[in-house]
Amino acid sequence: MNNVNLRQEIKETCEAYDSLYAQLVKPINQMLMELDASISEETAQKIVDNLKAYHAGDKYIADCHWDESQNFMKDGIGLLKQGDLSNGALQLFGAGLNFASYAVKVAGSKNVHIHSQMNDAFKRIMSELKEE
Repeated sequence: MNNVNLRQEIKETCEAYDSLYAQLVKPINQMLMELDASISEETAQKIVDNLKAYHAGDKYIADCHWDESQNFMKDGIGLLKQGDLSNGALQLFGAGLNFASYAVKVAGSKNVHIHSQMNDAFKRIMSELKEE
C-alpha cells in the first residue's frame, strides 16, 4: 500500500472508532496526508490496531504512545539511512512526540524509568546512525 492508502485507513479507523485517542491521531494524520509524508505498513497497522484496542478498552493510551514512539523511531532511522532526510526527520519528530506523551501519561500510573528509556532511545539513534 502507498502512503495515501495507509493514511486513509488510519483516517477511516479514527472515524469508525472515535475516542480521545482517535481525536489526537486524526488531525496529525491529516496534516501528514497533506504533506504526503511516508508511513510504513507496520506502523500504520500498529496505529490502526491501537485505535481499535483503545476504543474497546483493551489498551491504555500511554501504551499506544509507547508503541508508536518505537515504530516511528525505527522507521525514522531507516529512512535517514536511506537518505530520505525529510521523512526520516518527520518520523523521529513523531517518535519524540509520542515518547513525550507516553512519559507524561505513564508517570502517574506506572513505576517506569523514563530517563533510562530516554537514554536507551538516544543511544539507539546514535549507534544506528553513526557513520563508520
